[in-house]
Amino acid sequence: MDKKLAAEKIRRLLETRVARLLGCEPVDLPHMKIGSMAHFLFLLAGDSQTMPGFDTSMGALLQVLGFDLTWDVEPKEEREPKVVVVN
Repeated sequence: MDKKLAAEKIRRLLETRVARLLGCEPVDLPHMKIGSMAHFLFLLAGDSQTMPGFDTSMGALLQVLGFDLTWDVEPKEEREPKVVVVN
């Protein structure tokens, strides 16, 4: 299994779910770690880290992606600001 491809697919899924819950588009969200998005979704759905499924979900992310891909941030492509020259 290609872990980077799996990370991209999981990121898209998590970004879509977070955006849907917040009523925005995935591109409107700041770039977050995959692990942070998983934590955030549990926070939005419940009130504690001890709710059923949390440890299992985080454990699965770590098994599939590994620690580095779960907790590492790959920067989004930043748009270069338009420069306007006034003479």
